[in-house]
Amino acid sequence: MATNAPTTIPAEFAAPHLEDAYRRGWNHGHGIACHNVPTLGDKLFVEGMGRVTVDAENIREVHQSFCLTAESNSRSYSPFEFTANEFNSAESDEDGKHDPDKEGDSEALWEAFEAGTNDAIFADLETYTDSDYGIEPDSE
Repeated sequence: MATNAPTTIPAEFAAPHLEDAYRRGWNHGHGIACHNVPTLGDKLFVEGMGRVTVDAENIREVHQSFCLTAESNSRSYSPFEFTANEFNSAESDEDGKHDPDKEGDSEALWEAFEAGTNDAIFADLETYTDSDYGIEPDSE
């Protein structure tokens, strides 16, 4: 697994402003790769591969496809737009009418999402120490 910081900067990006852009791109790609890891046994639709069951022979190809698709989508839509559309269309068909085949209730989905977001933020914040923020202990 790659680290969240490049170990070297390619020479063509050595200028300070280009190095910053390269590091931002690295962080963007790192986040995509870390959050799009398929699981063995998953049955998925994969761009360019169609419907597949993830196995030891195709997992790397599936992971790469997920990453490249996610990166492309991130330039067209914010990830939040996909979530918002999914939640807002819960229990509705294309015409906005109730669809009994769709699971969920839009309001309940938003409440669950907001609770999960807040719980994750506060759980992560609890793990940070002074040294994580670069605060050195008082030496008395």
